[in-house]
Amino acid sequence: MSKQPVVILAYGEGGHKKEMSLLYKHIKESELKFISLGPSPLCAQITHFKLGDVRHKENRFKSLLMAIFGLFQSTVITLQICYKYRVTGIVSTGPGMAIIPSIILKVMGKNVIFIETFCRFYTRSFTGKWMSKISSEFWVQNKEQLTLYKNAKYCGRL
Repeated sequence: MSKQPVVILAYGEGGHKKEMSLLYKHIKESELKFISLGPSPLCAQITHFKLGDVRHKENRFKSLLMAIFGLFQSTVITLQICYKYRVTGIVSTGPGMAIIPSIILKVMGKNVIFIETFCRFYTRSFTGKWMSKISSEFWVQNKEQLTLYKNAKYCGRL
């Protein structure tokens, strides 16, 4: 029995999830099959794997502990997904929780697409700094960001 090919949609809460929802509206009718990876389900139509935030917004010590736990958790979940499905790639709108799954999939020779958040114009995000080195394709939603990332492609607003 062959595994079902899927694309992982990785996102965080708030604006990251909203951006992924906007993207999903454009791609859901394609022949591709998707699974979501994030703190909460994207929609009822696709299988979801829960992966929470890897940093605490107010406490650096808690952030360190969350990062260590998140590293382990994201590795295990990504490998579980790869065992169950034939993952063809990952698309992420951030945040940092998408870095480890993206590295794992990049090492496995899969496509990694990152879309920098539309709230950035003149500064790079922490995740964007890393993902611009990891991703197969790095997309920005604001033309001003093209000067910040040498390998970026402008895709417009989701």
